[in-house]
Amino acid sequence: MGKNKSLFALQIKYFFDKVLALIGLIITVPLFLIVGLILKFQKEDVFYRQRRVGFRGNEFYCFKFTTMPKGSEKFGYITTTNDSRPFRFGKFLRKTKLNEIPQLINVLFGSMSLIGPRPLMHEQIAATLPEPEIEQYYLMRPGITGAGSLFYHHEDHLLASVSEPFKYDHEVIMPHKQKLEKSYAENWSLVLDLRILILTFLVVLRRDLDISEDIIFKHPDTSLG
Repeated sequence: MGKNKSLFALQIKYFFDKVLALIGLIITVPLFLIVGLILKFQKEDVFYRQRRVGFRGNEFYCFKFTTMPKGSEKFGYITTTNDSRPFRFGKFLRKTKLNEIPQLINVLFGSMSLIGPRPLMHEQIAATLPEPEIEQYYLMRPGITGAGSLFYHHEDHLLASVSEPFKYDHEVIMPHKQKLEKSYAENWSLVLDLRILILTFLVVLRRDLDISEDIIFKHPDTSLG
């Protein structure tokens, strides 16, 4: 795909990001009201805002529904299925991925995309990515879902099964995610985005699905550009 076509296709991608995010926010208004009322009833903040690093190293606040008591993040950024920090309703939100829905706000305002590398915290970047590789990780806008998060959709279960979750994340998961996101940026097309979006819906419905790299990057040269 030529440079001009690539830029044009990216403009289409980000245009549809905003359109779909707006539609998604309108559709999920009842969800926001219900979740907000439950969280307020439990005396928790509705939204959890966390500073993340995005496209080309620009910082932004990533929105999620609150799933843990205030101050929980100081005990580490890695979460597993046996993590005791999420409260009961928070565990439900995390298990169903409903806690990620508010990121549609980020997509609408352009700090995120529907599909792209997951936005990382400074602590994660400092611990797992050498400086020259940070820019490589963020060749595209960060996304609600993406190649890395799709492949590791069972990451919380995986980390719960190892004796040293932080070390495993640092030495195994993050380097592999970086490789996946680089492949995504290099092979990007609107068709690839659509495939990742469909696969994401499937793993939300069936978390036991095994998603391989071959499934994610099938026919990566296919392009709408």
